[in-house]
Amino acid sequence: MKVLTIIQENHPGLLAEVTTLLEREGIAVQDFTGSTLGDTAVLTLTVGPYKRAFSLLSNAGYRVVASEHLLVRLDRHPGALAELSRRLAEANVDVRGMHIVNKDAKAGIVALETLDHEKAREILKDLLV
Repeated sequence: MKVLTIIQENHPGLLAEVTTLLEREGIAVQDFTGSTLGDTAVLTLTVGPYKRAFSLLSNAGYRVVASEHLLVRLDRHPGALAELSRRLAEANVDVRGMHIVNKDAKAGIVALETLDHEKAREILKDLLV
């Protein structure tokens, strides 16, 4: 799963600007998270088509960072995230970010951003979605 992160000075209407720009080009937002740190906004978007959205946002003057996330399926039980984290740590795979994308009573889908996706894919091949 490919993700775009926009890092921008926060101001009222920033999200409306970004989503309107995407809408005008027929680009769908599939997932979104946002946060602020002081005067800085961090918007993380999963969009399709990814490359077109990256170009559009960059050309509009937004600071956009592209990254790839691995999707893994975890059975829901206490300690599932700890087990996942330990597997990666024991293989010396640095985790940059983790986000629960979906869940139900039995399982959840987690998006992982690591510094070594190839190694993470090998370590987690039994969990990849």
